Amino acid sequence: MTPILHRRFINLAGKFSPELQAHMKRIGPVDLPNRKHMGAAQFLAQVIIGQQLSTKAARTIWQRIKTAARDADERIPHFFREENIDVIRACGASGNKTKALLAINEATLDGRLAAAKLRRLDSEERSAALLGLHGVGQWTVDMASMFYFGDTDIWPIGDLSVSRTFRDLLGEQHRHRNDEILAEFSPNRSYLAVYMWRIVESVP
Repeated sequence: MTPILHRRFINLAGKFSPELQAHMKRIGPVDLPNRKHMGAAQFLAQVIIGQQLSTKAARTIWQRIKTAARDADERIPHFFREENIDVIRACGASGNKTKALLAINEATLDGRLAAAKLRRLDSEERSAALLGLHGVGQWTVDMASMFYFGDTDIWPIGDLSVSRTFRDLLGEQHRHRNDEILAEFSPNRSYLAVYMWRIVESVP
């Protein structure tokens, strides 16, 4: 986020939420964490493990999976095979998430998760390709779009903490204009979502 974009966000927020404006000033410019070094398959696998779990629980399970793969002298995602299901489940992954991990490995082997190929697709085509994988829903696609493919205009509507925090910051006076106000932050709504997460983390 450039200083110019940060000032734009502050000015926009000041029109409808002094509280949000104050948070943006306090937090300062934000960036989209870049996870490209992980590879698309590993990124998706980690996001799937984190679905509907606390950050601490997700991190613990993912670390166990990485350790299990390392002990088996295998790399992720190739560790995600039928013969390793019991080990993956023992790490704390649910049955459905384990199936999703196996689907990620299959998609890797047949080339569907080739990062270069996915980057050549437009946003809608890429979303459709990822949604075709077992266990991958819109929230997971949004996380991949933001933090792996670097799309700056994603609003993860399925993330309750993001949606609720933004709605609460609008207050009663502007809550009915939720979609209209969101549109004013386009084409940079991914940064707005990052602000919502940062606000949630910083509020006791």
